[in-house]
Amino acid sequence: MTFFHLFSLSRLFTILHLAYKLPLDKNMRLPYLLFLCICLTACQPATESTEQTKEKIIETLQLETKYFCERNLASWQDQWSYEPFVSKIYAGEKDFEEFTTWNEINQFTVDHIAEFPDPIPLPVSDQKYDIHLFVETAWVFYTKKGEKGPVKETRFMVKEEEKWKIARMQTIY
Repeated sequence: MTFFHLFSLSRLFTILHLAYKLPLDKNMRLPYLLFLCICLTACQPATESTEQTKEKIIETLQLETKYFCERNLASWQDQWSYEPFVSKIYAGEKDFEEFTTWNEINQFTVDHIAEFPDPIPLPVSDQKYDIHLFVETAWVFYTKKGEKGPVKETRFMVKEEEKWKIARMQTIY
């Protein structure tokens, strides 16, 4: 149950308590309370389905890849969270690179695009995403084909102002 739901329940009980104390005829009290309950519950915001949420997360992941391949830096940056806890890791048999702030992640990408400015083909993607949703966060796991075998990918997603953004990227090849 989210904070909004708890707040709504608290608000509902307060209003019902106050309405019960109104100087209404006893015969009018119950219909009035029922009417208030219907009004309050009808005004609750619609929530996304799990499938819609997963589709939005996958869309963010695919857009981040697309914009990187197109060398569209501004749009690529928009797919990332800038929170202090963001990080990016590349790990292979003989190398390991870790970036632990948004500035480091961004600078690495800016430098990479400066060194390799030409757009690259968008990788063909048929991966199955394993998504574990929490209220405002999600873990995403998938495997894709790499030059030397499977590449394990992990993403930690955060919801910021109704948009899913990448907060952690981990690539093991």
